[in-house]
Amino acid sequence: MHDIRRATLFTPERHPGQVFAYREDHPDDRQVENHPFLLMLDEQPIGVVRLDRRGQDEGVVRLVAIVEARQRQGDGRVLEHLVTEAARRRGMRQLHVNSHPSAVGFYEKVGWHRQVWMQPSSPVLPSIACR
Repeated sequence: MHDIRRATLFTPERHPGQVFAYREDHPDDRQVENHPFLLMLDEQPIGVVRLDRRGQDEGVVRLVAIVEARQRQGDGRVLEHLVTEAARRRGMRQLHVNSHPSAVGFYEKVGWHRQVWMQPSSPVLPSIACR
């Protein structure tokens, strides 16, 4: 999980001019209401996502990544479907994500829509909300 996040999300190319230190021991990964998931294919990890509870019936999809070699092959759709279903099973009726601009089109194609749900920590992260 950490290798995928580090190689896909925390790179200089993804965040030019900014320095991000990835922490494998980040306490948010261990919160009881936060659920990290690992997508496997042929016993190999290919994707990650974390689902955080926000309030009574909302959730936040965080740290979404598919390994570079598997991108644009449908695995993101599988991961999105799985995390959405996991959220519904947990009683979450609305999901949110702050997306990298390069992923906004993906979210819109699978049924999410733009919505300001929080002030983003960075002006380059559009807010997206699920159906």
